[in-house]
Amino acid sequence: MANENRRLKENVDGNYYVDSTCINCGVSRHYAPTNFGDSGTHAFVKKQPQTNGEELATKQAILACPVASIGSVDKIDLDSVKHTFPLELTQNIFLNGFNSRKSFGAHSYFIKNENGNWLIDSPRYIKFLVDKISNLGGVEYIFLTHSDDVADAHKYAKYFSAKRIIHKLDQHAQIDAEIVLDGEANEEIGQAKIIFTPGHTQGHLVMLWQDRCLFSGDHIAWMSKVHKLGSFNDYCWYSWQEQIHSVEKLAVLKNVEWVLPGHGKWKQITQGDFPKMITEAVDWMKSL
Repeated sequence: MANENRRLKENVDGNYYVDSTCINCGVSRHYAPTNFGDSGTHAFVKKQPQTNGEELATKQAILACPVASIGSVDKIDLDSVKHTFPLELTQNIFLNGFNSRKSFGAHSYFIKNENGNWLIDSPRYIKFLVDKISNLGGVEYIFLTHSDDVADAHKYAKYFSAKRIIHKLDQHAQIDAEIVLDGEANEEIGQAKIIFTPGHTQGHLVMLWQDRCLFSGDHIAWMSKVHKLGSFNDYCWYSWQEQIHSVEKLAVLKNVEWVLPGHGKWKQITQGDFPKMITEAVDWMKSL
């Protein structure tokens, strides 16, 4: 729980605040960009919520925060807000919330599908979310983009008897994964096309769902500060040049309508714009 005695000085006066336990993962700003700012080392409340929408988004940020660093002076009701998760972003594609400290607050997603549901990377393992996912039909596959964001995937796999998918070069993070991909060839499982995208890690993967939703892990995300797609140069663990090359490969995906990353902001885009956005992203990445 957040502690008012650790309230950061950057917070504006009012009910909500961020305390010094914040790890600056960006989650609060993704849910409530109007209300949370970035000091460079941590998040802070830059504007107290003034509308019902801002109040809801702030409470969702509290629940998603992986380190419970967002607090309030007055007691607030989070139970009703909790039931907004998993949060449907587009048809049958959900944002799980309840981000995990183990993945430095990475987002995870849920796909509802008549041929078997998918979990994309992993949220915290909590009974509430397990029950909600059970009510949605459980999980058939757990797609793990890379080694950083596996979090509690093994617990979800055990509970739902789900099959975890990971690349061999990142398998050290889930050594007993049920489906281990190898090499550079793309793989297709049902409506999922899995693409090898080394760079952030050696075995990073992204997944294109139904030719329109790109689950991009830590490969590429919407960069709010520069208003374009891009990657995090400071958090590239394997090869920046490989990552640029892997991003460039994605320009052939003409029908992408959603980019759904682990770290960074999710983004809905106009169909047909993705190749141009990738070209702009690559030019920007090469300039860093």
